[in-house]
Amino acid sequence: MCGIFGIINDNNNQAATSVLEGLKKLEYRGYDSWGISIISETEIKIDKHIGKIGEAKTNLPVGLIALGHTRWATHGGVTDNNAHPHLDCTKKIAVIHNGIVENYQGIKEDLLKKGHQFISETDTEVIAHLIEEKSKLKKINEAIFETFKLLRGSNAIAVLDFKTQTIIACRNGSPLVVGLGNNQYFLASDVPAFLKETNKVYFLNDGEAVVLSNSGVKLFDIETEKEKKLIPQVLDWKLEDAEKGGYPHFLIKEIYEQIKTISKTTSINEKEISELARKINSGYKIVLTGCGTASYCALAARYFFAQQGVDAQAIPSYEFMPFSKFIDKKTLVFAISQSGETADTLIAVKEAKKRGAEIVAVINARGSTLERLADIVLSVGAGPEIAVVSTKAFTTQLSTLYLLTTAVANKYEEGKNKINRLGKVLTKWLDVQSINRLISLAKRLMDEEHMYLIGKHLNYPATLEFALKIKETSYIHAEPFAAGELKHGVITLIQKGTPCFVLASNDEIKEEVLSSAAEIKARGGLIIGVAPFESSDFDVLIKTPDLGDLTIFPNIIVGQLLGYYLGVGRGADPDKPRNLAKSVTVK
Repeated sequence: MCGIFGIINDNNNQAATSVLEGLKKLEYRGYDSWGISIISETEIKIDKHIGKIGEAKTNLPVGLIALGHTRWATHGGVTDNNAHPHLDCTKKIAVIHNGIVENYQGIKEDLLKKGHQFISETDTEVIAHLIEEKSKLKKINEAIFETFKLLRGSNAIAVLDFKTQTIIACRNGSPLVVGLGNNQYFLASDVPAFLKETNKVYFLNDGEAVVLSNSGVKLFDIETEKEKKLIPQVLDWKLEDAEKGGYPHFLIKEIYEQIKTISKTTSINEKEISELARKINSGYKIVLTGCGTASYCALAARYFFAQQGVDAQAIPSYEFMPFSKFIDKKTLVFAISQSGETADTLIAVKEAKKRGAEIVAVINARGSTLERLADIVLSVGAGPEIAVVSTKAFTTQLSTLYLLTTAVANKYEEGKNKINRLGKVLTKWLDVQSINRLISLAKRLMDEEHMYLIGKHLNYPATLEFALKIKETSYIHAEPFAAGELKHGVITLIQKGTPCFVLASNDEIKEEVLSSAAEIKARGGLIIGVAPFESSDFDVLIKTPDLGDLTIFPNIIVGQLLGYYLGVGRGADPDKPRNLAKSVTVK
């Protein structure tokens, strides 16, 4: 959540404008409001507004140093005053923040007694005033470190200091990364903000701080307040990975990128997959966990494991604790996350580690907390995923886990061949005719407010993910069910003309699913088949490639595309759905 971006030594002396452009690249992290602070001749000046950044410009003066923020609101409503940055009383310290200060009320009460004036309802503003109070007797970096150690919760802060002309940042739970450019230095929540300038980076660990000045970047241990050696890494990300590349939205670009990213999974992680297959075959238990889209990936992977005769548990991370008692040293916990920063997933992982489990991170983003907590990392290599709605991260994670299940059954090469064929088939399938058919269906469904979906076996988790894409992008209520649940109450929801998607494959339970479709049709439902075959039970068919157990992939991609076209048609922003942020770093 929340985007942070700062720059030191802006090459064009237009630091505020540079920060604004960086924030536009981070708006997927939060878009309730945005703000920028810059050092002027006499004080720190700020410019902040509610709403999305869009084509916004800033009227701040020229300068070399600036710090900005794009907000996903937690404490305090969406107002100009609650937007970040927040100033201290002297207007010489500006603070931006990602996270929640759980003990801010007590800190605020103490500061009010000392005469500090507050203008916002946020928890963040107390940080600026507490730093101001401590800096009366200490150096600014010491004041910031001491303040940060008093904050409870998962937080990242960045401070612009007028006196020392520095940006100082601290991390505990919420992500921060430093970019090391050509005589200019960057601080951000995520790499795309500065990827145009440099791919030389350092990802902060929990308990670390950085001081950015015109002479470079210094790394500190917050607890001891002593300097550490900063060892950067060079990412293989390219600028075009974080740009739209001629597409109208990141979401549709990332949907099409799956043609390549799914197949790419066959050329990475071979050593790790081999090691994990060996452990599973030696008797390790398997637990798969994640939130949202990642939890549906976990459930689908459970079915893939079952096909190979291997029992696996899939537990949503936010419901992990009651089941953690069954985890021990012979357990592999697969933590699935696009960002590697999802708070509930990290809580589950930390509990599993306490109980001796080995952690396997199935992640896309680089340098994350989950990556550092893991014993084994399966990096899925999809590249930056900018749209809030996850698409290519999900399919590459599922592809990676599918490959692992084939390795467990000593069919790894066969699995790789099937995934490579999947990529080629998707390329042919996603032609103009198929897309036009989806657009026509989107137009027909544009004014609907309720949709239902059914599926069985592998197509059950497919319905969960399909429905989520519809909800996230178009705000239409889309509710998925296991086909077998219909006669147990669900069928009461069906009225004449109710859109009902039936996800199916050419498998042993095909006729059961069609029987369920017939029951819905008999009650007036509009049956939309998403399947590799025709049926008289379908009123509309979106035909998908016949890929056996991998038919789940195109069936889900139909949901991604339909959600996109429905969202655009209904006037929603498919890249930035209301109330959502890309990385959920709070509980």
